[in-house]
Amino acid sequence: MRLAPDFGIVGYTPRWQYRPGETVALHLGSREAGKADIRLHRFRALRPHGEGLELDADPVDHPALGCAVAPQRTLIGSWFETRLDADLIADGFTLALLAMPTVFSPDGSCLASLASGEGAVTLLIDADGRPVLLAEAPATEPRRVEAPFRLRAGAWVAMVLSRDGPDGALVLTVRDDGRDRTFRLPVPARTGSGEAVLRLASGAPPSSLSAVRFDGRLEAPILWAGAVDTQAALGRLEAFANGADARDPRCVAAWDFSRGIDSTVAEDVGPRALHGRLVNLPTRAVKGTRWSGGEQSFRHAPRDYAAIHFHSDDLADAGWPVTAELALPEDLASGVYLIEISGQAGRDTLPILVRPPAPGADLAFLASTFTWLAYANDRCLLHGANPEMFASRLLVLTAGDCALAAHPEYGLSLYDTHADGSGVSYASRRRPCLTLRHTQRAWQGGLGSGLWNFSADLLILSWLDREGFAFDIVTDDDLDREGAAALRPYRCVITGSHPEYHTTASHDALGGFLDGGGRLIYLGGNGFYWRVSTHPDHPETIELRRAEDGNRSWASEPGEYYHAFDGAYGGLWRRNGRPPQKLAGTGYTGQGFYRSHPYRLSAGAADPRLAFLFDGVAVADGLIGDFGLSGGGAAGIEIDRADTTLGTPAHAIVVATSERLDDSYVLANEEVLVNRPTVTGDMSPNLRADMVFFETPAGGAVWSTGSVAWAGALAEPRPDNEIAAITRNALTRFLAPAPFTLPEAEPGG
Repeated sequence: MRLAPDFGIVGYTPRWQYRPGETVALHLGSREAGKADIRLHRFRALRPHGEGLELDADPVDHPALGCAVAPQRTLIGSWFETRLDADLIADGFTLALLAMPTVFSPDGSCLASLASGEGAVTLLIDADGRPVLLAEAPATEPRRVEAPFRLRAGAWVAMVLSRDGPDGALVLTVRDDGRDRTFRLPVPARTGSGEAVLRLASGAPPSSLSAVRFDGRLEAPILWAGAVDTQAALGRLEAFANGADARDPRCVAAWDFSRGIDSTVAEDVGPRALHGRLVNLPTRAVKGTRWSGGEQSFRHAPRDYAAIHFHSDDLADAGWPVTAELALPEDLASGVYLIEISGQAGRDTLPILVRPPAPGADLAFLASTFTWLAYANDRCLLHGANPEMFASRLLVLTAGDCALAAHPEYGLSLYDTHADGSGVSYASRRRPCLTLRHTQRAWQGGLGSGLWNFSADLLILSWLDREGFAFDIVTDDDLDREGAAALRPYRCVITGSHPEYHTTASHDALGGFLDGGGRLIYLGGNGFYWRVSTHPDHPETIELRRAEDGNRSWASEPGEYYHAFDGAYGGLWRRNGRPPQKLAGTGYTGQGFYRSHPYRLSAGAADPRLAFLFDGVAVADGLIGDFGLSGGGAAGIEIDRADTTLGTPAHAIVVATSERLDDSYVLANEEVLVNRPTVTGDMSPNLRADMVFFETPAGGAVWSTGSVAWAGALAEPRPDNEIAAITRNALTRFLAPAPFTLPEAEPGG
């Protein structure tokens, strides 16, 4: 069946998991206006077919659904916005703030604008870093003047913009390193009456093509009625930034960005509560002018984190209207479903996950929705640092890569950097996520199929369906929201190929499941690695801080390791006292994105405790998995090892270990204290994939494969596939009612 998207039509759903009977809102856009038909299919399998893969999906009966589709416009970039009575500033105004531009856009950028029905005044920064004043009024030509000086990217300045009287000139003063520089726009620029809108980091209106967003940090904006003496305004601004009360008889509003850091509201501590709205989630919990390194958390020193970092390419919500609504049948079985949208303009296929109305199986497949979201719209192949060196081969752009290159407005992944070079900390589902497709191919997937994350996980679901194992879908989001209760009905949980990202709640849920006697089959690598958090008001959005260590495509700024969403320390779970080995017996040790390799059984494989695992499995020369769709082997891509110093239980059995790793594999950063030439797979004894089994005190057990590439070997269509046979044996035993028992301690142990 051909349901391959060509992205002539593209869309998104506001969330990825549903229950039968719920309605899925479809936000659709197309390259040209036209009609589209919508059909629902139940995913069954991805099967190797010739040089590629063939999709097997069953049509689902539902009422015919069609809709009109048209091009959509996406407002990208973050900004601050508030509304006020223009009469408050009819006789002039003064706006003071602290600003740190981080890059100067070739198209210029807008730092602030104040507009009403009678006109607008705007503070811009041109491509060379010069401040620019712009005045606009109905039926008149815009007037502008450029400053005779330039700002410096990465340097804080204090700014005071004022207008004296309804017909007074605009005056901007910039204090940079103790030096004040002033220039004027000697033309009338009225801003009252009616309603006025103040925007920071955006022009007026934000949909204007000329309203290029600002890249940089802003802090402590204050608005006064009338023209305040410049030196007095600068003094009050400094005092406000240091925590003083900003209210005085002429104060209209004063916004304290150190308050409500976990929200999308900028709190006004002035007399009128003119709270600002933060659009497209600019980054909070970032250092301001006061930060000295004495504190590392905004919870301990909020004034040190009184800045907001705005980006011209932030995107929290594409804002597309609902084009159609698909009512899911009440009798849908749990599983992965594909919503096909096809028309003259093209085709897209949106996946959704359906949970059962009530648990109906002993097995739960844990869908790695946080990891899929972290990688959503990954542009590293387009803009990253030498991906072909990582992949050890020449890379070819896919249709998805080309679509992403054509549509920067679809936003970035947590692996990308913003236009100013800062890392992307937030990722949202409310936008087209082109990498969440069954056709996804990525350079990280190694030689062969190139399947990665969602598409690679479909290989596991294909195998479960083919083998006749009944399962329910449970997602990372479910664990985050419901905790261990989401897993309590199940005897066994099986992961996808790459469960890398977890929140505290989802991590706790898995730990609680094991503490209660649950069984975990971890069919991947690089799992339980990074800590993320969900936004308290927008759970479709996650936050990541790449703190301290780990393999990173960017690094968080010093002092910015704590999450804005929940105040927790970010970075690796290993740095938060929870190495993956404590949960799963193995933890990330390194990566190589070219070829995968076989395992060699260890002496521990002969332990009677593992008799179930190799029942009926023929193993030649102790090697298993010398084949696969992901690099040609079962051990590879991103790999884990056992380590008792990091939490692998002492009674755990290392069942098998990868062999013959090549020099394209390198150790993870946290494994290297000092750089040296022995960090590659052909030299380092720590760079290996370990398969591990252990029992838990409550009668449960854990079996971990230690390899992202395992799913590709599992799906290899060969009659003597020992990877499939071993996985079948493990799953059969883990689903059996009989409890596991801990081995007796050795004498003296």
